Amino acid sequence: MTSTTRWAGLALALAGLAVSAYLTVAHFAAGALLCAEGAVVDCGTVTTSEQSELLGIPVAVLGLAFFAGMTVLCLPFAWRDRRLHWLRLGSVAVGVLFVVYLVAAEFLLIGKICLWCTAVHVITLALAGVLVTDALRRSSL
Repeated sequence: MTSTTRWAGLALALAGLAVSAYLTVAHFAAGALLCAEGAVVDCGTVTTSEQSELLGIPVAVLGLAFFAGMTVLCLPFAWRDRRLHWLRLGSVAVGVLFVVYLVAAEFLLIGKICLWCTAVHVITLALAGVLVTDALRRSSL
């Protein structure tokens, strides 16, 4: 694994943490969400929809917890522990599955797209790409 992979993973985890923190604040503070509203792009509709909570927990809070954990798992010390390697991969796999659900909910159930949510989805997929690429490199050594 290269130093670049480590820093890319950490940077993506921190970016996801920042956007998720913003979405969490926006969930609890009316009027804090900055996003265009229109026919297709409408963050307010998405973030207040029935699908914006899972078992009573705001999806933004789940994203915040996910990226807080991924940030810790992408810190320099964590790259040296093989057990954390598998935890990192398993966690990001769950994150990707959740992204698939959320994108399907946006398109099929809500009929609107949230640009902030899309940023979190892209970051999650990019983080998965970095971690899977690292795993493939490790297995070929």
